[in-house]
Amino acid sequence: MLRFVSSELQASVLLILAALSALTWMLLALRTGWRDLAVLCSLLAPLAGLILAYAWHPLYHPAANYGWLAWGVVIVAHLLMLRRLSEQLPSRAASIAHVLGCWLLLGVLALELRYLLLSLAEHYNAWRWLGWALLPSAYLWGMAQARGLPWPVAAFEREYRLWAAAPLAALMLAWFWLANANSAGDSDPLPYLPLFNPLELGLLLSLGALSVWARDALPRLGLEPARALLIVQGVAGLSLFALLTVMVMRSAHHWGGVPWQTSALFESMLVQAGWSIVWTLIALALMLFGHLRVRRELWLVGAALIALVVAKLFFVELGNRGGLERIVSFIGVGVLLLVVGYFAPLPPRKAEASAADEQASTV
Repeated sequence: MLRFVSSELQASVLLILAALSALTWMLLALRTGWRDLAVLCSLLAPLAGLILAYAWHPLYHPAANYGWLAWGVVIVAHLLMLRRLSEQLPSRAASIAHVLGCWLLLGVLALELRYLLLSLAEHYNAWRWLGWALLPSAYLWGMAQARGLPWPVAAFEREYRLWAAAPLAALMLAWFWLANANSAGDSDPLPYLPLFNPLELGLLLSLGALSVWARDALPRLGLEPARALLIVQGVAGLSLFALLTVMVMRSAHHWGGVPWQTSALFESMLVQAGWSIVWTLIALALMLFGHLRVRRELWLVGAALIALVVAKLFFVELGNRGGLERIVSFIGVGVLLLVVGYFAPLPPRKAEASAADEQASTV
């Protein structure tokens, strides 16, 4: 194959050869009841993964050079073998084959989507980042749904909803922080709009999918439901805070002309003023929610964020020379502090709140 087939077609031909060989083994295993040969058929997915690693390069296009046909044959052969050999395959081999096949399918589709989005841009921008995350995020959303899904998910719920999804969730969390920290949000030909640009919409989608999946999956993985919910809320809150913080930097870069460089962004008073106002708005939302739901921990987190903003005002804004940004920062934070003091006082402890409710009901 490597000698007589051109280099452009080698991966596609190897994939088709592997799929046809595995189908031949499947027919022989079904005819003879040969369990070891059935186990060998389940290795099609990892073998295709090795061929993918052999063919991959930074501009890899899975559908090119008859790749659409080769990958289609591999996926159909993989699913057909798992269906027909379900009685002969050991449970562990079947579980591993389903998980590896799921990762292979998602990986190939993500690479194809990445290439299509990559063709929209001439330089590394938001479109390329999105290509890695849209399909895994959609998969996490789908696996978090309670309603029944067709085979193979219906027959292998744990494999698809937990074992295949858990590494994807970890990768999506890592992708969220890397994309948020490194991408300036360029999405030509679309203009940059805070929270309504392709990058930040993709970040919100991935964070939402990760939170919805983890809220149901972590208790099934052995964590206590209360602790799992606390972890999900903490990770989601911290990630959303990071997204809004870097959103200010991207806005200053696109609208204020600040270079997308760490030193220039941190030295910009426009960025510093934006952080003060956005962080105070976040603190206001936390304190209002904590007051309405009688959750002191949320109120205290908001109060700590207010303390951080006040300290930044004195040590950063006050240390710089005058300017419109510094004036807006002080006035905006001051007004929001007045709103916090009036609408969101410290909620009582749960014991005090329950005692007050009992008194009110008695009266």
